[in-house]
Amino acid sequence: MFSQLNLTHRSSFHSLPPPNLTCLRSTSLGCSSWPPLCRSFEPSTSLGCSSWPPLCRSFEPSTTQRRLFICLKKRGFTEPQIASIVTVRPQLIVSAESALESKIKLLEDFGFVDRNLLRLLRTNPGILNKSLKKGLLPKMEFLKNVYQSQDVLVKSLLNAPRLLNFSLEKTLEPSLAFWEGLGFSGMEFVSFLGVYPGVLSRTSLTPGQVDLINKIGMDKESKMFKYIVGIVALSRVETLEAKIENLKLCGLSAEETWQIVGAAPLVLNLSRKNVSERMNFLVNNLELPANYVVKHPSLFQIKLEKTLKPRFLVWQKIKSFNALDLPLLTALTMSETRFVNRIIKEHPELKSLWTIYENAISNASKHTELNKT
Repeated sequence: MFSQLNLTHRSSFHSLPPPNLTCLRSTSLGCSSWPPLCRSFEPSTSLGCSSWPPLCRSFEPSTTQRRLFICLKKRGFTEPQIASIVTVRPQLIVSAESALESKIKLLEDFGFVDRNLLRLLRTNPGILNKSLKKGLLPKMEFLKNVYQSQDVLVKSLLNAPRLLNFSLEKTLEPSLAFWEGLGFSGMEFVSFLGVYPGVLSRTSLTPGQVDLINKIGMDKESKMFKYIVGIVALSRVETLEAKIENLKLCGLSAEETWQIVGAAPLVLNLSRKNVSERMNFLVNNLELPANYVVKHPSLFQIKLEKTLKPRFLVWQKIKSFNALDLPLLTALTMSETRFVNRIIKEHPELKSLWTIYENAISNASKHTELNKT
């Protein structure tokens, strides 16, 4: 943590008098949740905090406390929110107020306001330590040109805030040239970056990644080829190979496995547990042959708990009523709006299915939350 400090401040550290270790207990902006950073402030200050980090023990309240508080407090940040930022990056306490204000204003100009600004600073507060003119500004302008939209830029940086930590000359610009060399360009590339913003930190592929892409064997002109490259570029080869082997354990041949990966590469984003449960449901509950998903790979792109299982339950009821001739695959893959309107709401005799369907989705949500705990 302290190795990141500017060593030019070291002389000023020693020139100051020994810190006053009196802790503040009651102040207008005090916060009990701060890291132990700055216990040296005078009790009389109006911007004190009872547990600042040790980094600030040698600074006067007038030149230290107020800087970060003023910049963030006036933007509606609460004390715990400011504390969460400083906990990760206590060096911000010694930044000049004018510099902090300029950097935050820059982020606001690029669309980071309110919750988005808070989220960005909480996940990557170090960006406020970067040079404005030589670091933050040129990176933001570069990324805005790449994304061609401020909204997409904001969304992508919130999903991959560490992009702003990479060197413009050594990483971001070479990475853009690398992906353009692979045929990525225009709005198609922007859409791709919206899904995989982290690829701008990759300037090459390892031999193992290239070999895996070749094994999948997809035509480079295919739109899905780009997504395969993106997934592989952001993943460890060993992890992807383990997922591919897991598909084989679910009853698929090697050839069928590669066909599924090529047709629905997003299957590589699923955990092995998800794939195993999905295949078990399709084969044992729906009584479909294992190779059925080879012909219908979209079944790997549909949510298991919130779509496949509730839809199958409703489909079973429909079949028992003999009220509607509906193929199983159609029921599972149609859009949510079409499913609800065409099957449930347009058939009064199936009105009871609406409650069944809602309960199934609700139970699925509880199941998902339980798995997260």
